[in-house]
Amino acid sequence: MSLDNAPTLAILRESMAFHSQRHDLLTQNIANANTPGYTPQDLSEADFHRTLQQQLRNSASVSAGNRTYTAQDRPDSQTTVNGNSVILEEQMVRAQENRMQYETALTLYQKSLGLMRMAARPVGG
Repeated sequence: MSLDNAPTLAILRESMAFHSQRHDLLTQNIANANTPGYTPQDLSEADFHRTLQQQLRNSASVSAGNRTYTAQDRPDSQTTVNGNSVILEEQMVRAQENRMQYETALTLYQKSLGLMRMAARPVGG
């Protein structure tokens, strides 16, 4: 097994892919904060968790990180008179939380890969 196919790394790649896709949607929501009739979208974290559980059961298949999650309408807590339901503060909080989750997965990925490389080196070399 190559280091890149390790189950831990596959799951972390899937996490980064999910958070990257979610970032795109959240920034789109923020950009459309003044668009009449716009309804913000988000990805289902339940779908993401189901994908991770399936990968754990299947020893993190090689296809990790390739899944495309389906965007769903997710109106914020209020809707304006023009039908726009984006609340910038709520979207910014989601974007910040998402960024932290992505960065955590990236850091764990880099550290795990580094540890695996170090463990694979010959002793005394």
